[in-house]
Amino acid sequence: MSNGNQSRNSRWLVVLLGFLVTVVFLCIYLVQPAFFSLLGLKAYDVMLRSMPSEKRGSEPLIIDLDESSLATFGQWPWPRYRVAKLLDKLNRAGAAAIALDIIFAEPDRTSILRIQREMKRDLEIDFSIKGLPSPFEDNDTVLADSLAQGPFVLGYSFNYGESRNSDISLLHALDVAFVGMQSSPMPQAYFIEPRGVITSLAEFARAAPASGFLNASSDNDGVLRRLPLVIRFKGKYYPSLALATLMQAHSEKQVVLNTYQGKLESLSLSQRRIPLDEKGNLLLYYHGKRGSYEYISAADVLLDRVESRKFKDKIVIVGATAAGLHDFHVTPLDSFYPGVEVHATMIDNLLQGKFLRRPLWARGAEFTALLGAGIMATLFLAWARPWMSLLFFFGAGSGLWYSSFLLFKGQGVFFNPLYAMAAIVVNFILLSLLKYWREERALVRRNRDLLTAQDTTILSLTALAETRDDETWGHILRTRNFVRVLAEFLATRPKYKNQLDKETIDLLYRSAPLHDIGKVGVVDRILLKYGNLTSEEFAEMREHVRYGRDTLLKAEARLHEDCGARSFLSLARELVYSHHEKWDGSGYPRGLRGDDIPLCGRLMALADVYDVLISRKRYKPGLSHEAAAEIIRKQRGIHFDPDVVDAFLALEKVFIEIVERYPDEAESYEH
Repeated sequence: MSNGNQSRNSRWLVVLLGFLVTVVFLCIYLVQPAFFSLLGLKAYDVMLRSMPSEKRGSEPLIIDLDESSLATFGQWPWPRYRVAKLLDKLNRAGAAAIALDIIFAEPDRTSILRIQREMKRDLEIDFSIKGLPSPFEDNDTVLADSLAQGPFVLGYSFNYGESRNSDISLLHALDVAFVGMQSSPMPQAYFIEPRGVITSLAEFARAAPASGFLNASSDNDGVLRRLPLVIRFKGKYYPSLALATLMQAHSEKQVVLNTYQGKLESLSLSQRRIPLDEKGNLLLYYHGKRGSYEYISAADVLLDRVESRKFKDKIVIVGATAAGLHDFHVTPLDSFYPGVEVHATMIDNLLQGKFLRRPLWARGAEFTALLGAGIMATLFLAWARPWMSLLFFFGAGSGLWYSSFLLFKGQGVFFNPLYAMAAIVVNFILLSLLKYWREERALVRRNRDLLTAQDTTILSLTALAETRDDETWGHILRTRNFVRVLAEFLATRPKYKNQLDKETIDLLYRSAPLHDIGKVGVVDRILLKYGNLTSEEFAEMREHVRYGRDTLLKAEARLHEDCGARSFLSLARELVYSHHEKWDGSGYPRGLRGDDIPLCGRLMALADVYDVLISRKRYKPGLSHEAAAEIIRKQRGIHFDPDVVDAFLALEKVFIEIVERYPDEAESYEH
């Protein structure tokens, strides 16, 4: 197959894998697993934290049952007459609406009438208090009278667990109109319907002109990001405390629930259009950590330390931040956010008309963005150059995030970019790995072909040099294999483990055939002489190691410093120059002794001598393996490195197999 066809096939494989990754992410998006949903929530939190914090205006005001109030007037719950006194002061000051983030579910046990009844029941004691006005004999009656006199909004709580008998006549249902539906009432599927409700005492519920639920449901990670604005219960619809308070303050009587394509979209209140999710929740636009709204201590109100005009025409919420009352939530901006301030945030959102929303089209847009990002990432990675793919990776990822943030900041719309970004990241990683793997395979194949060609060239040059002597192909192939098996054996010993790694052994194997390359520099009358050499002739013959070294040194000098072939030639040069050194120092050309002799030379020395001993020459017959092994054993520590001899003796059977595999008549060589 041509390189062009291979390249095209590689690109189409990248495209196929990229499209498969994109389809997987599209399926994940449709399923919305918990992990990815959690990541989406965290992305929402990051965007919300990036919004500038701001101190809100003077509405709503929070009347705080704080530590100072409890220290001044005693622990909670207070006698109901004191609560009535607090509410009367706010009412007389002209507050537009007063919301109570409190449920008075039990009778006041400090009422005189209740104490009289309990003393009679428990101790059979009758007593009376003279001069006490009759309304103050029962604190609950006092509070009920106060609630009937002003724009108060009581709180209650729906129950989603244990079923309770509930008197819905104590609740103030919404007057709801529906827009966008073919029939009414609204399908129950829009809402998770509670099983019961916890309300204040009946006399309080009937006295107060309005009421709203206090329910706040955190997301799966425990963070409060949204509040229900409307809840359906037993066929009717009920407002949150914030919605009921705003309607009380502005004398609103009806709300409109808008639907689109069978899904809840928004709630309309007068001129306000409030975006909702499918379950009737409003995303809370937190403007900072706790303290974003003005707090006034309840003790300061009771002790007239606050001018009454401060409350004129204002929405007021009465709630608690005292630590012992435990009304705190985790929000995206604060891990200790008072519940009363949650309701204040919702009222502020409704008053200002500034909302965060998750429109119905957001999921479709995210699905489209995911599909487009996956396709574009695939095409870029398949056809673009690496630097362009990297540029697309960072550009597309940061562009998705930044555009999502601009949409969030400018329009209050949360568009989750994480699925599209994840598709880009996973495509980039997997497809880059695939391309790298295929290119690595191609590189390995090219390197293998190059090494084969290199090996063939080396063997051919070596064989050409050997034609001037009586060496054979078999000698070349046998000695290189002797060197390899000796090196592999020694590599298992701790002493040689760091010297003989896989790459070094391979270099030894490939450079061994060059051990006598310097013989091309020896004249024929000496190289081909049958008889014994004279001392002068032997001195000239010994020069072949220097000729070989110088030849390889010149070749090495022509290569760049970072060229891998330099290490091969360097090792080959060392092997050529040292393979006639002897362990006792009597060898040539430098008379090196023991470990001063390079390891490659020590290995080659034994391999070369053993093969010369067993090979038939024109001037001698070949010895048997046993005879050659005995000579080598006797030369242990004299001619040869003792460790190399020990390795040889352990590998005798392997040496015999190599000799049988590559006889002198062999005309082929290994690849």
